[in-house]
Amino acid sequence: MALVLARFLYGFSLSWIVVVVLIAATLLCIRLVGIAVVAFEEEHKGNIAGALCVAVIVVAALATIGWLGHRLYDALGASTLVGGTAHWLAGGNTLSPAAIFGALAGFGCLAGLRGWMNRPPRDPELAKEKAAAKAAQKAAAKAAQAKASRTAKTDDETPPRKTRAAASSARGKAAVPARGPRIPQLGWSALFLLLLGGAVFAFAYGVDPLSIPADASAAATRIYQDMALRARPVYLAAAGLLGIGAIFALIWFFWRRDPDK
Repeated sequence: MALVLARFLYGFSLSWIVVVVLIAATLLCIRLVGIAVVAFEEEHKGNIAGALCVAVIVVAALATIGWLGHRLYDALGASTLVGGTAHWLAGGNTLSPAAIFGALAGFGCLAGLRGWMNRPPRDPELAKEKAAAKAAQKAAAKAAQAKASRTAKTDDETPPRKTRAAASSARGKAAVPARGPRIPQLGWSALFLLLLGGAVFAFAYGVDPLSIPADASAAATRIYQDMALRARPVYLAAAGLLGIGAIFALIWFFWRRDPDK
């Protein structure tokens, strides 16, 4: 259980490392190629210098990814999740399914982050329509207030208390602000975190229940007690994912965008 979580964290963290290193290498390539093109008067010399820069940066990026992957492997191997298990990443298999799932989850989060940052702008025509609707709503509210005040002054047969109640009701109905739409990215993030936290919690509970069965033997009780120490980080991870997902869900439910923006 804890070993599976360590493999998942390795794949998840390595995916982020790969993306960060490749982005840095790409930006560095663009910068150096631009310098090489300007530095040489002859075009073919600038092309050769730019190609050499790209080749060196690619080799350096791959070496950096390998070095960081080994450091990550050593750091997780020394943690309590692994518990000193030899060949903990894949065991007897060529590939670890948990590590592959972690890498896919990492790339999926990065894709969602890019979509969050590069979401399309709102339609200006729709913004104008919302602004016009808000202006019409304010005009209607002012007209309702004016009508209520005129009714209160001219209608002597109506009791004052009822007149004031009707005017306040009209003002209350007219002054209700228009609520904007919810933010869908928060909802999807909350759903992803809640599902992931629920899966981690279900896995942890299936391997190491929170309470020892009453009919468990002494040997089984000792096994449960030994596994409880290694299962604690998994339960904490599940609680953290569920808590963050619940916070995102509450924010998604109560927070609305400004309809004028």
